Amino acid sequence: MNAKSNNTKTEALNLAKEYLQTLGFNGFSFQTIADSLGIKKASLHYYFSSKEDMGIALLEDYEEGHKTWAKKVQELPSKVKLEKMVKGFCSLSAKHNMICPVGSFTSDFYSVSPKMKKKLQQFHFLIRDWLVETIEQGKKEGTIKKTIDSTLAADLFLTTLQGGVQVARIRGEQESLKKMLEALLDQLHGK
Repeated sequence: MNAKSNNTKTEALNLAKEYLQTLGFNGFSFQTIADSLGIKKASLHYYFSSKEDMGIALLEDYEEGHKTWAKKVQELPSKVKLEKMVKGFCSLSAKHNMICPVGSFTSDFYSVSPKMKKKLQQFHFLIRDWLVETIEQGKKEGTIKKTIDSTLAADLFLTTLQGGVQVARIRGEQESLKKMLEALLDQLHGK
């Protein structure tokens, strides 16, 4: 692939991310992306053989993004890691009322292929496992209550993050999201 075609693929994925997080996976088509890029729909097939392949590429890109981010923050204290994750979700929500990609794909869960479902679950558990490890780290550091069930806390954390951005979208304001996530952090840290 030459530089121009690689750039087109990147642009197509970036547009697909934006559409996914604002319209949902079933809310856009190859034609939508082709029109936005000013190319023919058939040209997208050079990069993605199907919309499913594009969805898999999106999930792989999100997964790599999370791994890169997790590596960048791995030496930080648990409390700071969780705060950074919360800030990321607040930023996501503030940017055009976007929602979490997992939450967006989940709304279309029963209309995507088994391969995409498996990839989505893999991405979900990657984030969940990171949260469990980070909560365990906080318990060892003494910043998170030792009595907390780390797996349950990770599930509650994810639920609040994903649901919170959707509530902020419905309400058309970010303050409630910020307050929910601050309360969540306070609960984890025993305040």
